Amino acid sequence: MSTQAKYWVAKYVEDPIRNEPKNVGVIVRANGTWAARFAGERDDGTVDGRRLQNFKYADVYRQWLQYWREQIDAEDIDDILAATTSNYLVVPGGDVSDIGDDDAKSVSKFLYDLLVSDAPVMEAFELAIESEVERDLSLDLDKAFRAWEILGEQPTLSVRHPIRKKQQIRGSHTVYEPSFSQQNGKLYLFEAIDFNTQRPKLLRERAGFMAYMFSDIRHALIARGSGPQPCEAYSIIRPRTAGDAEAVDFARDVLSGESHIVNWADDEERQNFLRERKYVAEHIDPL
Repeated sequence: MSTQAKYWVAKYVEDPIRNEPKNVGVIVRANGTWAARFAGERDDGTVDGRRLQNFKYADVYRQWLQYWREQIDAEDIDDILAATTSNYLVVPGGDVSDIGDDDAKSVSKFLYDLLVSDAPVMEAFELAIESEVERDLSLDLDKAFRAWEILGEQPTLSVRHPIRKKQQIRGSHTVYEPSFSQQNGKLYLFEAIDFNTQRPKLLRERAGFMAYMFSDIRHALIARGSGPQPCEAYSIIRPRTAGDAEAVDFARDVLSGESHIVNWADDEERQNFLRERKYVAEHIDPL
């Protein structure tokens, strides 16, 4: 059985001149099943008119919902992709790996909460919160930043660009509070993740959330005109000495695509990372 889902994203553009598309739905094919969730629908798929107030022409959106639903029932994604106007379109979203035996309905709920819903993005990741081991590793980072005198909470700190804790940063879809961040010409993000957890789902969820946050913030900065490389992200890891090797490989692959990996257990890597942070904190120009 396949362990990968494919999905597409439905978008609404109220003003084609400004060209600011808003995600309004997701379509998913997974393990031989199809499912979709769209803005304005109840859990049973019926339309709740009270939820259509954000659409300038609600009746037109209803017609698109009906069309999309009919084509999904016919499993005809090609016609959906071809039916594009200046206000409504469906585009390929990508793949979701390692879904196990989850059906399309479960995956579509996850993606809808992540990409469309106004609810906090963390709700899509049921186990994305830091575990105790992540908090321990974050405390190690905190202590190291203090020892190098680059953490912004230190009252006598005199560096120009200190590292800050839990600063609110807006991404394309929601507002985040990375564990640590630093600003000097570009934005730097730092998150800790311990590969030694005995809960592989927790590790996958945590890595997935971190990678999504890094990507979402980066894309938002690019959209605001902050340049082609406005953000650098760092995943601070403790390497695996126990636990699920497959989950660790998955986490490393996901994070390496969106961030620099720093092995906190490797003295040379740790010292190089801290020296770089000290340099960025003290100098006017970024590296």
